Amino acid sequence: MKMAKGQNDERGFTLLELLVAITILAVGLLGIAGLQGTTIRKNVSAMKNTEATALIEDKIEEYRNTPYASISEGEVMETHLGSAGQFTRKSIVDNNTPIPGTTKTITVSVSWLDPSLRTFTFQTVVSN
Repeated sequence: MKMAKGQNDERGFTLLELLVAITILAVGLLGIAGLQGTTIRKNVSAMKNTEATALIEDKIEEYRNTPYASISEGEVMETHLGSAGQFTRKSIVDNNTPIPGTTKTITVSVSWLDPSLRTFTFQTVVSN
């Protein structure tokens, strides 16, 4: 059978071309798999940060909704098993700071492991 003018007799890919294409595809897929693992870890960390912040906000709002005279000086430790892991919340109330006789400083800290120890601390002042 004669070939028409301008046609060549190439009919497919060579084995070498297939190996190069598969290698490039494998490298790309491995890179995507690595990114997926990193993304999952970062999402879990962000979820823990959000829950820790919510625990702090809840405690500060609790103090703000308590009458001034009922807020007693001292330190309170609580351990919470949240949806994103175990958290420890510490609340410290200092009377007469920063203005003696009329204000109290409230410091709330939340700590957790992620995988190392992480701590968020918020501070507020309430007045009489």
